[in-house]
Amino acid sequence: MKKLSLLFVMALAAAASTGGNGCKPKVSARTKVAVSIFPLYDLVREVAGPDADVSLLLPPGRSEHTFDPTPKEIEEVAASKLGVMVGLGLDPWMDRLMKDAAPTARVLKVGERVPTRTVLEDAVGDEAAHKAVPEDDHDHDKGAVDPHVWMDPSRARVMVKAIGDELGRVDAAHSNDYRRRATELGARLDKLDAEIAARTAAWKTRDFITFHGSFGYFAERYKLNIVAVIEPFPGSTPTGEYLEAVLKVVAQKKVTAIFSEPQLDPRPAKTIAEASHIPLGTLDPVGGGPEVDSYEKLLRADVASLEKYMK
Repeated sequence: MKKLSLLFVMALAAAASTGGNGCKPKVSARTKVAVSIFPLYDLVREVAGPDADVSLLLPPGRSEHTFDPTPKEIEEVAASKLGVMVGLGLDPWMDRLMKDAAPTARVLKVGERVPTRTVLEDAVGDEAAHKAVPEDDHDHDKGAVDPHVWMDPSRARVMVKAIGDELGRVDAAHSNDYRRRATELGARLDKLDAEIAARTAAWKTRDFITFHGSFGYFAERYKLNIVAVIEPFPGSTPTGEYLEAVLKVVAQKKVTAIFSEPQLDPRPAKTIAEASHIPLGTLDPVGGGPEVDSYEKLLRADVASLEKYMK
């Protein structure tokens, strides 16, 4: 995202204060919260309940790695008292947006509240991963922290508690309600965690290949093995040499399926699936569509997609 000019932000604020047409806007007593990506948005709105207005900035179907906010989304942020984002390098556009459009608002980076892992743990190998990206990107990407922390429900529960606490700080009048709903949602996430653990424990196949490193926390939690990722670093097209290394892993590990992601170009995954004569499935780390319109539905859909090939 290009850096917002001060005049642009001031113009947006002025438009918001007059309703955009010189008239006074309708006043909402509820606290406004802006959230970067859908999985967090669903968790935040569950905790917020009727006491806060929660806005999702990243539209469903768009990649969290390549997003440029529109003036409308900037306006949403400008009115917010709290911004909730992942951090860890996943949504830096949100960080810049909060600083430019809502400099006095509080910001919660949930990724900083949980233990993390590194991206290269999922690559075919450090050397092959190194060759998968342009030379200029090596220093930035090598050993980078994996930001997809929400894919582990046990970490999500910690994040939910932090969301409840932070909402209570910006809106003290409803702090008890936020914390109560956070506790209730945490209990549901415990049940979801137990459900997924029971289902995955029964799978005979433990190895799978994802499109990029978005399922590392999920695999770690449920003792599955990501033996390769097709695109080790988002936005960097894998080289032919790297794809050859992935094909060798498919043969050696007898991988039963390749998975693409709906937010990203599936062509590299299709190439490997066709060359290996194995099915191409879909795993969605973000959700937000009709079939995955909640955090819990998203994870259950991913489990169901894996289950087709890993029983």
